[in-house]
Amino acid sequence: QQLAVAGHVDHAGQLAQVESVIQKGVDYVVIGPTEYDAVIPALRKLKSAGIPVVVYNHLTPHKDEKARAMTYVAFSHLLGGKISGSWASMHLGGSGKVVVLQGAPGQASDLRMNGFLSVVKQYPNIEVIIGPHTDFDRSKAFDAAQNLLAAHDDIDLFYGVSTTIGLGAGQAIRQIGKSDQIASMGFGGTGDEIVAMREGWLTASVLRPIDDSGVGVADAIVAHSQGKPVPKSWSGPFKMIDKWSDADDIVAYSNRYSKPKMGR
Repeated sequence: QQLAVAGHVDHAGQLAQVESVIQKGVDYVVIGPTEYDAVIPALRKLKSAGIPVVVYNHLTPHKDEKARAMTYVAFSHLLGGKISGSWASMHLGGSGKVVVLQGAPGQASDLRMNGFLSVVKQYPNIEVIIGPHTDFDRSKAFDAAQNLLAAHDDIDLFYGVSTTIGLGAGQAIRQIGKSDQIASMGFGGTGDEIVAMREGWLTASVLRPIDDSGVGVADAIVAHSQGKPVPKSWSGPFKMIDKWSDADDIVAYSNRYSKPKMGR
């Protein structure tokens, strides 16, 4: 069974889904938390019910033993932010004005931003504006970028800490006809981002080969079902791509398991 919440800040909705799943009775749960700390009540309930859990999109096991999951599968938000910061710094030649658009308050957004900042702040000629939280919402990211573009006529690059935020910023830049002058970055390297890069209105994104993490989830569940040790966490490599990349081979590799199964 696959369930989705209304948005990245629908913590109550995710808890209600977990309670429903517990009542139905399942063997395993894979959960992508709306937020790292906000999911703790749900994890406690699952552990109390004796249901093994894989936490997806976070690497750090929870300190609370009553909430700690069987394993954690993710691509490092901090490392992805650092790779993005390195690309941005090189693209700007070490000088320029950068805007960071945040997601929702919490670990994922903070780590992606802090990793980025840890690199770009090594360049004294790069000025950084910390933009608002956008709740990982594309429309809110578009509005935030639009407002910042109106307030600052010398922005060189937007870094959005997710796919949706990068696309929202890219759209705002495209609307004023400056996609060739102002760079826009997302996070994740999803299909929508790759299309936007090919169309020329998104500049770059750090790609996560999601199929690999899917294998990490499956391996953990199989190992547990066979009574074998399960690692505390799993992490995979990133690949930086931009609108000048030949992304076909990269995408083919990233989707090497899911494409034959899903026919896409």
